[in-house]
Amino acid sequence: MLKTPALMKSLLLSFFVLFAAFIAADVVAAGTTIKRVQVSNPDSGAQAMIKLSKAAKISHFTLKNPNRVVIDIRDAKGTADYRAKSVDELIQRVRNSKPKTTNDTRFVFEVAELLDYEVTMVTQKDGPYLLVKFDDPQPQSLTMITGRQSERDDDIIIALDAGHGGRDPGSVGPKGTYEKHITLAIAKKLQTRINAEKGMRAVLTREGDYYISPSQRPLMAREKKADLLISIHADAFHTPQPRGASVWTINERRSNTEFARLLENKSRQSELLSGASTVIAESDDDLGFVRTILDMTKEGARKSSYEASDYIIKELKKVTKMHKKERQYASLAVLTAQDIPSILVEVGFISNPTEEKNLNWSKYRQRLADAIFVGVEKYFKIYPPNGTLWSRLDQKTDIQHVVKSGESLFKIARRYDTSIEQIKRVNKLTKNSLKVNQKLVIPRG
Repeated sequence: MLKTPALMKSLLLSFFVLFAAFIAADVVAAGTTIKRVQVSNPDSGAQAMIKLSKAAKISHFTLKNPNRVVIDIRDAKGTADYRAKSVDELIQRVRNSKPKTTNDTRFVFEVAELLDYEVTMVTQKDGPYLLVKFDDPQPQSLTMITGRQSERDDDIIIALDAGHGGRDPGSVGPKGTYEKHITLAIAKKLQTRINAEKGMRAVLTREGDYYISPSQRPLMAREKKADLLISIHADAFHTPQPRGASVWTINERRSNTEFARLLENKSRQSELLSGASTVIAESDDDLGFVRTILDMTKEGARKSSYEASDYIIKELKKVTKMHKKERQYASLAVLTAQDIPSILVEVGFISNPTEEKNLNWSKYRQRLADAIFVGVEKYFKIYPPNGTLWSRLDQKTDIQHVVKSGESLFKIARRYDTSIEQIKRVNKLTKNSLKVNQKLVIPRG
């Protein structure tokens, strides 16, 4: 029997409705399932691993009052309710919230403090994870599994690198001043100041007007077993207006690139790890073990670079205008040592006529050297390397800390590896709020 056009139309309509429903169901089934959330609190920062059924697109942003990091996982379903067990934990809670799009899932991380963080998709043996990593930019102890600690010098050793030299004059000022001469003059003044301080010693990567490649300079600092590398330069621009000093550390991309190269170079691994190289040799070339040790070394050096640079910036502000008021990041060969905190100081713009004149003035160069010295001294008084004279003198002395803008009890406690309760007890504090310039006693141990 022939079907009427109306019946045919009705059947086709029903078919398309069922087909659309099938496609929609398939899309939902093809979405991402959130299986679990794991939160950990290592010595520096914190991290959460969100297990996914498959990789997904993400977006994120931050909110304040209270501090939150909000992450949306595209086309995903799942819940979580993590609550911190201690007030010392950075991640206080992980919960769900209403997403902007109904097919997405929104996670809210309530944190004690908004620190630098990164959100990345990583793949492990059991599948994809969303890694949420919070980085507390405070230096960790560099007591690594290396030979340096057992055979180290009593002195804190600082490698001073005078930029350029020989056939590489660096920038040239309007009056013909060579950057290479200015940097060496300041480095020598800083060396004299450091060597006059008991328990500190400065070594130069170059002592005269000759060329050393930028990549060779961090290797020289390592040979001298330096605890800190400071490279001194003078900035320049194509117009005379810019002026002022700035302080630089290595950017994350270059640091990670050098780290990847290091993992492929076993001779350099042995050089860096020294006493641990025997342990590595006995671990059947366990790349995971090697990566862990080297990564700890890299992170410790990077965070120490941050802290030391901030002390230097604070002192430079007292003697010169700052072109950049906060630490800057760059991909520079001289900063690529994975095991040595490394800083580059631009003492001013040699292309600026006024600053060129100042940089040729011996007393001004001394002021710059003194400012860098005081910053370094203040840093090492708080973080003396293990095994040095300063660390032995400091073991029984409580630390005096002056509260800076933006600091909290949580951050200060993590910085000095103590607890909020200990700080409050020693300072007889009844609440967690602090005032700028408030003086605190930080107990040792």
